[in-house]
Amino acid sequence: MKEWEKKETADAHDFGGRLTRGSGNKWYNPGDSKNSKWLIESKQTSKKYYSLSKEKLNKIHDDAIFSFRLPMMSIKIQDLDVVVLFKEDFQKLIKE
Repeated sequence: MKEWEKKETADAHDFGGRLTRGSGNKWYNPGDSKNSKWLIESKQTSKKYYSLSKEKLNKIHDDAIFSFRLPMMSIKIQDLDVVVLFKEDFQKLIKE
């Protein structure tokens, strides 16, 4: 299993979701995994950095809205695992 596949599988498990067939490569079934609340885009790199663009964030946002979920990016940079959320979604989450 490739490292990115391990990351997607781990994220689906860790967030109580399921993997998306084809890793979200179909317009009608976006995201790498999802649960009832979140559309999860998983990224993994062995480099010391990961480049995150406004276009990439807008795409996951639009995909999440299309699937009636909130967008989440789970990024593993070497051995550091982080989650990226939109500020508004994070604010809603901490108010719950």
